[in-house]
Amino acid sequence: MIKIVLFSFCLIAFSVSANDTATSFIFEEDEAFSEYVERAHAYLDENKEWVNTKNKSRELAAVMPFELLPDTALCEGVKNKGILLSHGLSDSPFSMRDPAYAMQKACYHVRVVLLPGHGTKAENLLTVSRDDWRTTFRNATDSFYKEVDVLYVGGFSTGGALAVEYAWQHTDKVAGAVLFSPVFKVNSSIDWLSPWLAFVKDWLDHYPTDDFAKYASIPVPAIAEVYKLSKEVRGLILDDPKSLPVFVALSEDDKTVDSSVTETVFKEGFIGSTSQMVMYSRNQKDNQIDRIKTYNTNWPESNILGLSHMAIHGNPDNPYYGKMGEYRICGWYLSDMALYDTCRTDETNWFGEQSDLLSDKSPHAARISWNPGFDELMKDVTSFMQKNANRH
Repeated sequence: MIKIVLFSFCLIAFSVSANDTATSFIFEEDEAFSEYVERAHAYLDENKEWVNTKNKSRELAAVMPFELLPDTALCEGVKNKGILLSHGLSDSPFSMRDPAYAMQKACYHVRVVLLPGHGTKAENLLTVSRDDWRTTFRNATDSFYKEVDVLYVGGFSTGGALAVEYAWQHTDKVAGAVLFSPVFKVNSSIDWLSPWLAFVKDWLDHYPTDDFAKYASIPVPAIAEVYKLSKEVRGLILDDPKSLPVFVALSEDDKTVDSSVTETVFKEGFIGSTSQMVMYSRNQKDNQIDRIKTYNTNWPESNILGLSHMAIHGNPDNPYYGKMGEYRICGWYLSDMALYDTCRTDETNWFGEQSDLLSDKSPHAARISWNPGFDELMKDVTSFMQKNANRH
């Protein structure tokens, strides 16, 4: 039972030799972003495990840290505003492309970092630590702060926890935080076991990935680091509530992070009047109460039942993960390749977050990787950012 529950959350969110050099790629203190990107290119080219060696250039581009500059003509006379974003566990900078492009269109200078242990092969997460992630996020943000007039931080899942931790510790530097499915507690009653399990076991299950933008499996030590990080960040916020503006978007049906804990952190820790939460739920009706806006996600006409952990900030038009994208998320079935292949190819398949109700709709339902309400969400996000940038 422990194996099943722990594997389910690490596979959705977020072997036995490790290359210490490969896990040590960190944004250096006072490093120029251009130098960091150049180093990342060389590092990834040498260390990445390719899904298809004939597709190296595309696979490398997907996992590279990157920056997007605002259009100088459209944004003339606008404050020099920036946001530093981070992906989550098992992911890569590719997962932040959709919100990054939307923020660029809103005249933001966007930078996305690569967290240590990512972008190469899952084995490189065996020896990585949460402090490695913190160091990269801190150094990248400190560097960016010197280049812009207004700075936000943000991220997805683990990246969201890193972002808001930095914001809480540096309220003098940031105008606010934008969080997509942030992890303040893993959605498991036995997540506390992961640090102990990490002493005796490297993997719960270990599958090769056919997705060039993320890993298929996560080692137990990395899961333990996320558990510790989320607990530390949750305590930091709840012990010291602040009015710093924070935008949170998440799914109530998330099987990776505990959405009820996120809601508690929002209500009790993010106490500013301009802080906002967007909650997607397959059970609740469209509604707005105080600072929380709710959208119903039961869309049978589109074969969608709820939004997954990773779907919140996904654009339906994304050519890879989108509605008509080339890659469908079916990792739930990796132990049964026939079921996996059916999930990947069924043209009338259902999509959503893992649940008995979704399985009733289809025994090979896929994990949804896009948000039909993406455009409206990003309007809310950029409006939030603009409003608070003017106050900063």
